[in-house]
Amino acid sequence: ILLVASLILALALTQPASHGPARQLPAVPKSPAVLVRDLKEVNYYPAAGGWTYMWSRFDPAAIDRDFARIRALGANTVRIIIQPSVFGFPTVRPVMADHLSEVIGLAARHSLWVHLTLFDLWSRYTDIDGSKEWMSSLLSRYRDDPRIAVVELQNEVDPQNPEAVAWVTTMLPYLSTVLPGTLRTVSTASVPPEVFALFTQELKNSPPDFWDYHYYGPPGDVYSVLSCIKALAASRPLFVGETGYSTDGTPGDQAAQEQAQAAYYQAIFAAAAALGLPTPAPWILNDFSPGAIPPSQTADDPAQYGFGLFQLNGTPKPAAAVVRAAFSGK
Repeated sequence: ILLVASLILALALTQPASHGPARQLPAVPKSPAVLVRDLKEVNYYPAAGGWTYMWSRFDPAAIDRDFARIRALGANTVRIIIQPSVFGFPTVRPVMADHLSEVIGLAARHSLWVHLTLFDLWSRYTDIDGSKEWMSSLLSRYRDDPRIAVVELQNEVDPQNPEAVAWVTTMLPYLSTVLPGTLRTVSTASVPPEVFALFTQELKNSPPDFWDYHYYGPPGDVYSVLSCIKALAASRPLFVGETGYSTDGTPGDQAAQEQAQAAYYQAIFAAAAALGLPTPAPWILNDFSPGAIPPSQTADDPAQYGFGLFQLNGTPKPAAAVVRAAFSGK
């Protein structure tokens, strides 16, 4: 079944990308519970440009093709990640502001909302004034912009870093003054429930609109872990903003690794559905080409290159069919 579904998906994705005017996006739900329930999101970097390279090797034609592929999976949201180190800090460089504007426009063309992640690879937590200046410089033009569904303050904040927590408690409320009405979140890595509990306590006076938790643990543990995390989230909605399984870096048959990836997604999605959570967001759309990840991000780990739902030649892995089925509610 997976093979047939993958072939159908491959045929669909060979159709040319639309280059016409932007389609009408539905209004972003203002209720966090409704928005989170409806999210069908894919994490994104181009195959040839991971992390900062997405922006320093900017390729809008490739991004446009990829957004068509994301839409063909049945997604309605794409996660875009921004690093101050490449955008300019504390004032965003005009060329980078233009790059972001183009990416948001391309997402809208393919009927995709944007989940925007700020302050990636950044740790200057004591620089509150600079942080506010950068945020305002980047986001002021998007006030009341219906194309942006979510703004995530930072990726995978460490709840055990007091400076980071103090920064979050200041910057989350400030984000509301820059983009009033836009839903806010901040993500944590695949941390144990007791660490997530610490985070919810630390942010009890300035919580996000919903919690974003990343899961990369064993599939056999996912139900119990997410059940604990959901309980700790209490009245705030919970979204699993990253999950995935690499088909690279492990000895063995490539086809077997791809089937293992599909099985991993099936287990994660089944647990989320059983807990009444939305479909978790896959990391990531494409495998990365050699040299596409900045050296600081790989940590000499070849597995980083193989988390894609698609091979470098555009062939969907079996996991792509699993994701498409989950997004369609099957």
